[in-house]
Amino acid sequence: MIRDFFLWLLTSLVIDPIQAEWGARLQAAGASQPVVAEMTRCTTEAGPALAARAADDPWWGITTAAGVMIGFRDGVAVVAESTPGCTAAVAAARPFLEGLRS
Repeated sequence: MIRDFFLWLLTSLVIDPIQAEWGARLQAAGASQPVVAEMTRCTTEAGPALAARAADDPWWGITTAAGVMIGFRDGVAVVAESTPGCTAAVAAARPFLEGLRS
């Protein structure tokens, strides 16, 4: 039950806004479709990983969600930290996401 709450919280406040913003930003910057698709996959996979961590450490979940929302935490870094298999995708997308703090 707590895990479901954190999954909902992180999905609605962090993952969905990040996915929408990054997708639009990547496409507007001319990123290739594979880069956009890979970042979409990574942010989707980040949701359950972030929820699991937030369920184990609620304070981390709350501060991370709030930090990303207000721009204190870098959303790109949060996704990269939570989905290690996405390191290459994050590296490929990073030039298109420079200056973006969500």
